Amino acid sequence: MTQPISRRTIAKAGVWSAPVVAASVAVPSYAASKELGIQHGLFVSAQYGGGFVGYASSTSTGPIHPTTPEAYFASSSKPESDLNWDDSASKPTNPDLFINGEGTFTPVNNSQTASAGSYVAASGFWWSVPTTNEATGTAYVVNSTATLAKGATFVTEVEFTVPAKALNSAKTGKINGQVWSPTGRKLTGKTTELVASAGQAKYLSIAQTDGTWTAEVPTITQNSDGTYTFKGTITYTTSKAYTLKQTGNKYYGQVVIMPAQVNFSPALGWISYKQTSSIQNATITYTGNGISDTLALAGEATTAQINP
Repeated sequence: MTQPISRRTIAKAGVWSAPVVAASVAVPSYAASKELGIQHGLFVSAQYGGGFVGYASSTSTGPIHPTTPEAYFASSSKPESDLNWDDSASKPTNPDLFINGEGTFTPVNNSQTASAGSYVAASGFWWSVPTTNEATGTAYVVNSTATLAKGATFVTEVEFTVPAKALNSAKTGKINGQVWSPTGRKLTGKTTELVASAGQAKYLSIAQTDGTWTAEVPTITQNSDGTYTFKGTITYTTSKAYTLKQTGNKYYGQVVIMPAQVNFSPALGWISYKQTSSIQNATITYTGNGISDTLALAGEATTAQINP
């Protein structure tokens, strides 16, 4: 993946630093200048719920993770939306309900109403207000701002593989109850802005953005071993700019980049379900302590996969 390009303005001196393109390396969940920086992350969840396999953004892990930003960043293994899932073995610990979450999740929680330390099985992107100590979850600059530009776009590739005898299972795809199949049509929908009040998620301000999603007509392909794989693409785009301002304990903004539900029937058997989400483009402009900077993101990707 490609390191984001960052251009910084020192407001008082009026000096622009030269843009730098780094080599292809892993991108940390925070990036910017030594004087001021912002944090960001991309996360993906995949779920089996007994009667369905796919994605359901409302299922919660419960309060089992760090409950403060400092504890989140100090943790040796960053929290995920895993539930009844063994990452080391890549298999479930409870065959009736399991979730595999991957990527860098929003610090402390990723829901407007969830308690601190809880994560729902959503897929999304988050960003922070500016900080002078990017790796610690501290030193967020009072009254600083970070604006995610209108038109931020995220792409999710969905793959569902079934045994040779279970072709009909690959044809059971639905998004929010609408049939998603090769013989159907392109699907579209909208999301509604959610802002967490002071009495809700303690550190999360913007929990969801206004936006639109489009699911292209999918394909089903027979593989060389006789199995079948469903492949479909969902693209999510924000409908307006969102400015995150540091007030009180509110440090983070978030975009949920999927429709509420994507599901398939597992009744005839299944082999794997996989979601790969990527940032097509996201531009964040931020200011604080007399400094302004723009962070342009593209190409970062995260994959979550489950199997029985």
